Amino acid sequence: MGIITSPRLAAMPHYEPGLTTADVLRRYGLDAAVKLASNESPFPPLPQVEAAIREAIGGLNRYPDGAGRALRAAIADLHGVDTSQVVLGNGSCDIILLAGQALLDPGTTLVHPEPSFSLYPHLPAAAGAEAVAVPVDELGRNDLDAMAAAVDERTRLVILCNPNNPTGGYMAAGAIERFLDQIPEDVPVLLDEAYHDFVTELDRGRGISMARSRPNLMVLRTFSKAHGLCGLRIGYGVGGETWIRAIEAVRQPFNTNTLAQVAALEGLRNLAETERRVQETIRERERVSAALTGMGVAFTPSQANFILVSPDGDRATDGTGVHERLLARGVIVRDGAALGCAGRLRVSIGTPHENDTFLAAIAGVLAGDENTAIPAVHAAGQEGPTPQ
Repeated sequence: MGIITSPRLAAMPHYEPGLTTADVLRRYGLDAAVKLASNESPFPPLPQVEAAIREAIGGLNRYPDGAGRALRAAIADLHGVDTSQVVLGNGSCDIILLAGQALLDPGTTLVHPEPSFSLYPHLPAAAGAEAVAVPVDELGRNDLDAMAAAVDERTRLVILCNPNNPTGGYMAAGAIERFLDQIPEDVPVLLDEAYHDFVTELDRGRGISMARSRPNLMVLRTFSKAHGLCGLRIGYGVGGETWIRAIEAVRQPFNTNTLAQVAALEGLRNLAETERRVQETIRERERVSAALTGMGVAFTPSQANFILVSPDGDRATDGTGVHERLLARGVIVRDGAALGCAGRLRVSIGTPHENDTFLAAIAGVLAGDENTAIPAVHAAGQEGPTPQ
């Protein structure tokens, strides 16, 4: 006999993780594969960050600093806020979940965009609250007018995602400010900026500025993407006193580990080098976009480190079929069906070689060419030194 579980579990969306490189190699009998499915950085942590991690390993018999004082102080200094306005999380996902715990109850609602980050619907399901999912607009942006109209007396949390995942659509700062002007000041708004670093628009930093003057706004950032620290899980939020108190009330005492704190802090000391890597990713995003345009492959213009591709177009094929054919060629991208974008593919931006491999593979798939697996040398990254 099994244990008795909460009926809320049945309402929770199931997250379907993407395939690993090892999965694809085994399934298709390949010698090599490139992974462009998880929006990770193609670059390893900076050498300075790796050195700081190695130095900190000797202290792992001690608990981490539960308050993350040094890292919070560095983040506060970066954004011109008080340390008391910064909260750390085990990735920005952690803070999203904590916001749901702190704010949602049965009978209340969460307003969020759709399709968007798959974690958002988990919050109301876990709390016995109701999700109000608002479709994104034709450019893959959060539809702010429709979201504002969805806010009512039951709303206890609104989540915006900018740039939006999985579409890459970007909302201008002025549009977000107008949205916030329409929202009651006692309704908390979470602005998820996980892909902020890859935005080229000049207003990209104004989310934090808004949080300084709007007590109901918290802005989330992460070290997973631009800093290449997905494996250590570290993110943060910047918000007003009420927001911080709410998150701290439900946060476990040691929710961020020592190595993550050390790595993030060292990353902040070397922002110029990280920015050079970000600029390379942006250049590759533009190059891949131009190549897709040249092939006649439709996609949603992106301000993130991925592109949502619509391989169907006017061809007699579909996203899932193309996804499988790409896998057979050793190119791992994300099937949009798992992200609420059936018929499309989310393709992360990798190294120039990885991107070339994807472009050649999708061109071959759409042309109906015979399957050609990529050489094993490429999987080991032996095509040349990793750009810094």
